Amino acid sequence: MDELRKVKSMGEQDENVLLLAMSTLPRQPKINTYKIEDGAETLYFKSLSQMEPHTKCVLYMLATRGEKLDRIVILESSKVREEKPENWKQETATSLFAKRICNYLGRHEEVGIEVADELENLKESSCDWSIYEEGLPDIITIDLDNSVFFWEAAKAIRGSERGKRIHLYMDMQGGDRNAVSQMNAIAELLGRQNVIIQGRFANDFEPKREKPLHTIRDASREYRTYELISAMDIFARYGRGDKLEEYFRESGSGDTKEKKLVEAIQEASLAISRCSGDGFDSAVQKIEQLEKEFENPDTITEMDVVYEDIFDDYKPLLTSKYRYVAQILWCLDKQFLQQALTILEAKMPCEFVRSGLLYYLTTDEDREKFLEKCEEIYKELPEKERYRMKDLNHYLLKDYFFYNYKQKFFWDSKKLLKLKFGLNSKHRKEVGLLWEDYKDICRLRNQINHAADGRHDPDGFFCYMKERALEKDSTWNEDTRVNVEERIRQFLDDWTKLADQVPEETRRKIVDLS
Repeated sequence: MDELRKVKSMGEQDENVLLLAMSTLPRQPKINTYKIEDGAETLYFKSLSQMEPHTKCVLYMLATRGEKLDRIVILESSKVREEKPENWKQETATSLFAKRICNYLGRHEEVGIEVADELENLKESSCDWSIYEEGLPDIITIDLDNSVFFWEAAKAIRGSERGKRIHLYMDMQGGDRNAVSQMNAIAELLGRQNVIIQGRFANDFEPKREKPLHTIRDASREYRTYELISAMDIFARYGRGDKLEEYFRESGSGDTKEKKLVEAIQEASLAISRCSGDGFDSAVQKIEQLEKEFENPDTITEMDVVYEDIFDDYKPLLTSKYRYVAQILWCLDKQFLQQALTILEAKMPCEFVRSGLLYYLTTDEDREKFLEKCEEIYKELPEKERYRMKDLNHYLLKDYFFYNYKQKFFWDSKKLLKLKFGLNSKHRKEVGLLWEDYKDICRLRNQINHAADGRHDPDGFFCYMKERALEKDSTWNEDTRVNVEERIRQFLDDWTKLADQVPEETRRKIVDLS
């Protein structure tokens, strides 16, 4: 009960909602007594059907905070809705439940079922029902045989006034064997729609119980497994760590390996959303550094179950010889096409240099003299273009040197610097073609960035120019995204095969000044 009191105070735009799956009535009526510990006090609740006690517990708990339950949403099968067993005075499970709850809140609904209470000495804990003088909680039934019952349930939970924050309480005890899955699925649907799960209730099963006294318990922790699975699925599919961060923050992990891991995942996710290859690389290295902590058998937690999958997901980024190439492929696997294109455009010059396919300086050469020449180039640039030299690899390879198609070499109009090949003349043509392919993909990225969404006006400028465009003018094509991913993968595959042929001895001598 103490856990249930930790709910933050409600605002004026908040509502409390209870979701349950109704069970059928047993053959014989019987008064059952349920207990729950509330600090030093024990609370008792009576029921004719097993769905009453948790509802009464929520009503009591809310009343102690001066809050009321706004509505009860009941998932109801056709059997529950129609069945009126003998000895139950023509009541269905739902109609009996509704009357009993009304009576608990100070109303008088005739039930007419006379049953002895074996634990009559344990009096039911009553709530302050004065807060319901203006009206009782709405009871909304959802037909489980309706093909759109998920939508109907979600709509009932959210209520008619959009924008309100919903505090959702879930009774996990009732319904058939599918009820728990159905209720958790509904809760997942609402997870991003301002609906906050505040508690899940169930009964303890006590087969050796001597007296017919049941125990109500908060079952939230058991059902949080669904949330962990959902969070892990979102991470595996999209590389997003926000749901994992939320899961372990709510579990109160503190400054633990879980917190460190989730923070690193969040950092990686944020870096990718910003197309920051270096930020992504830094976050992934933090995940690698946690490996030993997750190998410690003395600190096993539920996060250990998913860590291996998380580590395996990032492993290619840790072991790849070409880290930015691995990042681009990772983005493509997650369907982050824009991020893949952005990192490719920004970081492939760096990969060309570090791999040794193209480079400008070795350990045998004068570094200071080379830097002075770079400074001379910088000073001659127009002031508005000088920022481009912040990434030296990108500037020199993409903007400074020009590729001579006929003679197959890179040249410098100022004749200050020289760009070198890590492979012999036999492969230089292939390197040049790869470089041109890289530049084509960069142009393709810009086309995609500036592509207009939606259809074009048939009488507008786009269609006007499309009819008059020259054969080689692709500006007015609408299918620039077609096979982009396939083209990037092919480029990276060809690039890697060629880079692997650079002698390791050559690569070790290369100096990267980016």
